[in-house]
Amino acid sequence: MRIIFQIVFFVLGTPLLQAQNYIDLANLSYSITPQNQFEERDAQTQVEEVEFQFTFPQVLDDKNTFIANVMLESNALRLDPELTQRTTLTSLGLAFGFNYKYSDKLAITYLVIPKIASDLEHITSQGFQLGGLALATLNRNENLNYKIGLYANTEAFGLFLVPYIGFYYLSPSKRFEAYITTINGDINYMLTDKLHIGGDVNGLTSSYALANPYFGTSPEYFAKNTTEFFVYLRYPISKGLYFKAKAGYAITRTHKVFEQDDKVALGLSLFYLGDDRNQLNTPFQKGALFKFELLYRFQL
Repeated sequence: MRIIFQIVFFVLGTPLLQAQNYIDLANLSYSITPQNQFEERDAQTQVEEVEFQFTFPQVLDDKNTFIANVMLESNALRLDPELTQRTTLTSLGLAFGFNYKYSDKLAITYLVIPKIASDLEHITSQGFQLGGLALATLNRNENLNYKIGLYANTEAFGLFLVPYIGFYYLSPSKRFEAYITTINGDINYMLTDKLHIGGDVNGLTSSYALANPYFGTSPEYFAKNTTEFFVYLRYPISKGLYFKAKAGYAITRTHKVFEQDDKVALGLSLFYLGDDRNQLNTPFQKGALFKFELLYRFQL
């Protein structure tokens, strides 16, 4: 989900937002945690994550822009202190749709998002998820716009909905940039002509089918819910290519395994309705994170 909203914010709003004079076409990131202590157990796990996304926007006419995107996310961690080997959980998805410009003030983006999310040992229908997004961008002036929309996905734990409300602001000097939304945000300042300093926060919910049961005989799935805060430095290493070094902390972090039929009535952003699921694995503690990103940005 985190990658989806990066796509939405930095690419799909561009036709309306005069202040934003760039498109982020590709992003590759790697994050790692120090050893995380399992609760009430003398055991630890390290969490490694790799994310990649590539976006291809194609302007069709003065009102329509076609959007295609490829997304890859991989997580490696021990699911439980009783398991000596780490499990790799992978999500491979596509997003495609279009952005329609209704007027000089209003444009709406529509996306369909199918993906496979599992440990990839055996790809079955249980790992298939289908999502969608509708997002409106309202241009207030050349320095400010607003966004409102809804993301929906068929996660392993049930239907998941995320209302999305936010704004983007770029100062007249072009040195201060900020976007704040209901699920993520970024504030950064240009210290020099090349060096930016900033901070961001991201809420992430995802789920993955497990090919083989780890804690019983019934099929299982893994559900991840985190809120991560980072401070970062961004520096260009060549034309259009930027490097970001980030250090942060997981404000919330849950990595849980449930039986496949153990679902919620409705997932709503960071909350769950009708959640009486029985967690099968041992949780581990919150902690620090370190992240490195390569970003390819096309200047308009």
